[in-house]
Amino acid sequence: MIPLISSICHGPLEVCQLPRFWWKVLLRAHGMLDGTYPDCGGGLDADVLNVLGLDRDETLKWIRQSLPTYVDFEDWVLARSGGSIDREAADAWNESVRARVHTRPEKIAETYGDIGFPADAGIDSAVILNALQDWQLFYARDVTGLDEPVVPLISTIDYGPLGVCQLPRTWLKCLLRAGGMLHEDYPHLRHGGGLDWEVLTRLGLDPTEAAGYIRTEQPDYCEFESWVEANGRVDADVVAEWNQHVRTRVRDQTKIDDISATVGRALTTASGVVLNHVEDWHYAYASVMGAA
Repeated sequence: MIPLISSICHGPLEVCQLPRFWWKVLLRAHGMLDGTYPDCGGGLDADVLNVLGLDRDETLKWIRQSLPTYVDFEDWVLARSGGSIDREAADAWNESVRARVHTRPEKIAETYGDIGFPADAGIDSAVILNALQDWQLFYARDVTGLDEPVVPLISTIDYGPLGVCQLPRTWLKCLLRAGGMLHEDYPHLRHGGGLDWEVLTRLGLDPTEAAGYIRTEQPDYCEFESWVEANGRVDADVVAEWNQHVRTRVRDQTKIDDISATVGRALTTASGVVLNHVEDWHYAYASVMGAA
């Protein structure tokens, strides 16, 4: 399985890459991680452990043996850090992850090849390229082989070349729904509300038409973005305003209580991003453990 939790995703501790690292180790422990992905590589995985002062071998051993939920993993990280992390170091780390670019020609060539980009595509953002690589490989290797519904692990804050948050998640949900493989706890294009409906209307698209296109044509993500450009209006100011809305959205206490009940843990954050992440990862964890 391709690990769809991206490097820019974070949980309550607000440390980028940490959830992706946990997810890859968990999948590998169950023999479910795609063979081309290391569960702990020498790049961002090793770096995030260094930022948090965690021993690589001890951390891997604990996850592989304990098979923790994500919030349990963060509790363990905090315990190893004396109850708190170096916030300044974590913030600097997060900024470096978000601004990271690929500079090695061989890495760019490999990633472009997996995505299907021409050599002159001119994109070097590691956030965009790594995400597209995951999405295109998931589309090529996993979608047609799914035997049970899955959680849409592309996040609300993930974005592709158009730079529009939520759009990739909406594509994935529509694609999974078209094949009867969207997890039952996830709504699909709720008329007049919800981020899926909103992102499409903000781009000047008819959500029903967009869903019909995905259902009929089964496009990969790059093909979907091309369709969006041809049929909608991608205005830079509108996109910036929308992205700010998605990234800073807060949830009311009723929703916080609802998600807390789902994950079995009292959550104190009101961040819509973090709450959505924790809920997604809870359902995904349950699916993996149920398949074990």
